[in-house]
Parts: sequence; structure tokens; C-alpha cells
Amino acid sequence: MRQLIKILTPLLLIVIYIAASHLTDKKIEPAEGYPIWMKSPEGKFSLQTSGLFYLGRQGQKKFFLSANDNGRIDRISLDESFSPPKFDVQVLHFEVASTAKFFAELAKMDFEDIVYDKVTNRILVSIEGNSDFVPPRRVSYQKTEGLYELEFNKTILDCDTLKKVKKIPLPEELFLYTNDNVTFEGFAITDNYIYLGLENITDVNSQFSDSTYLYIMDRNTRAIKKISSKLFNVRSITGLCAKDDLTLYGVDRESKKIFYIKFNPDFSIKEHKDKSFDLPMPQHPDFSMDKMTGVEAIAVDDEGNIYTDVDPWSDLYKPDLTPKALLSEEEKINITKLIPVLYKYKNPFQ
Repeated sequence: MRQLIKILTPLLLIVIYIAASHLTDKKIEPAEGYPIWMKSPEGKFSLQTSGLFYLGRQGQKKFFLSANDNGRIDRISLDESFSPPKFDVQVLHFEVASTAKFFAELAKMDFEDIVYDKVTNRILVSIEGNSDFVPPRRVSYQKTEGLYELEFNKTILDCDTLKKVKKIPLPEELFLYTNDNVTFEGFAITDNYIYLGLENITDVNSQFSDSTYLYIMDRNTRAIKKISSKLFNVRSITGLCAKDDLTLYGVDRESKKIFYIKFNPDFSIKEHKDKSFDLPMPQHPDFSMDKMTGVEAIAVDDEGNIYTDVDPWSDLYKPDLTPKALLSEEEKINITKLIPVLYKYKNPFQ
């Protein structure tokens, strides 16, 4: 009997370990009612959304800022008293006199991440650098890349116009590893710090590597802390959200996971965790969208829920990648028009 126990005990421990590992590595699933198309009942929709920022709530509605790759900034709302939640979007228009000329000089208005800075009462957005090689302009990506500040009319929850754009001066060392169309896809802010996540460290041929850098800049001293993403098991940074000075959430598009970092006061890493996620199509939980989209935004609401959305890849976001017979005509149109999908997850790190 003892001999049998000696034989079975290691096997039992292996089974327990495998079972525990499976439970630990289980992907997080969307919350009830999600995912949803980022389209209102009236047909207004977001487009190429790559940045989200939670603003707060009024009554039943939650409000977010969104930044889009096509040079558009929106305020979106979610009414979760409906099932599925009711989505709405308002485009924040640029004031012609103070912004049109400035943005006309950019090779591309490639907005990535976005925040509302309550300290300055400004909207801040990261723009990815893109070169324009069409003569005679020859605009280099270095001229475009960086952070930009925008003023707005009214209040952050009812404004409709953006004005007085200004590029924020930043230390040159932040741009050592940027490249054409590869800059700060992740951007977050607190009262005291700015977090910048480089999309990836690429080679001279713009090929992606296995890691990137996270930069933390003190807003007062401008001192910079540079952290390799190898230290928190992340390949790319495509969205960031700061809960407070020492708590950071992010999304890794290449590894398809959400990550969480808790820092010590000196910004050494105290704790880090990550979770893989699924990207089912709305109303079709068996259809995965991860082959034709990338996750490039993250926001955390006042209850700790995590929101992400997919930024469609126009060359792959096509109805013929899914069984057409199982899709409605509206769903086919949603895909054809490159309408993003919004996901909500219960926070697995709390």
C-alpha cells in the first residue's frame, strides 16, 4: 500500500498542478451584454478607435473620450440600463481658425491614445509619427510624433469643439526608439506623472521585436524612468490607463492580453499580472475577431471594470472571413464599414 501511495502521490500532484494552471491561465470573458458594435441606434459610429479614456457618469450614462486613427476625436456614451448597452457617439469638431492649419501640416492625423487632464482642464492626445514622401512635402515622422494639447469649449461632458492645439515639448531621450508609424500608442496621466508606452522596439526594416519600453516622466521635474517590458512580460504596448501614481493598466496587442502593474515608490515593479482575452463578435460568441483586428485601447471606469475595443484592419476586416450565411445584413455592413467593437471585462486584478 505504501508503495502504491508513493507512486500515486506524484501523479496526483501533477494533476493538481495542471488543473490549477488551467484555471489560472483561463482567458477573461466579456461582461454580460458585451461586446457591442460601436454604433448608435441612429447609425452614427466610431471609426478606427485606438484610444479610450473614462470621463465619468451622469445618471445611467457612462462617458468616454475616444481617439481615432483617422484624425477624429469623439465623446462616446454607454447607457447600461439597456441590454445590450446603448451606444452613442458625438464627434468633437476642430475649430477651423485655430486648428485646421496646424493639422494640415502633418503627414497624417494618426491619433493613438487620449486623456483628459483635470489639472490643466485640457485634452491630451498622442499622435503617431508618419512620413509623407510625396513631393514636395517630404514631412518626416519625427516632426509629427509626440503629445498634443487641445482646449475645448463648454465642459468636458458637453463640449463639441476643439481649439488651440499645441505640441507639448518632451525630452529627446523619449524618442530614441521611435520609428515611422511606431511611437506612443500607450499614454496615461496622473496629477504627478506621465506614462508613455512605446508600441514596440523595431529594427531598421520596421520589423517588430519581442519587447518595448515603458517611460514614466515626473510632470514637475521631468525626470524619466525607462522600464523594459521584458520585466512585466509584455511584447507591445498599445494602450495605457493609470488608476493612480503607482497603478497602471495596459493592453498588449501582439500577445493579446491585458496587463496590470503595481509600482513601488521608486517605480521598481512591486507586482505585475496579465490575462489573455477573447474577442468574440457581438451576438456570435463562437466567432473570433482576433485574426482581423487589433486591440489598441483600454479604459477603467469608477467601478474598476475594464473596457477595450478593436481597431479594424481594413485589409482583413471582411465578411468573407466568417460564415456569411450566419450574419445579418446589418452585421455584414458593420464589418464592411470598419465599425469597431467595444468589450467590457470584470477586472481580474482587483
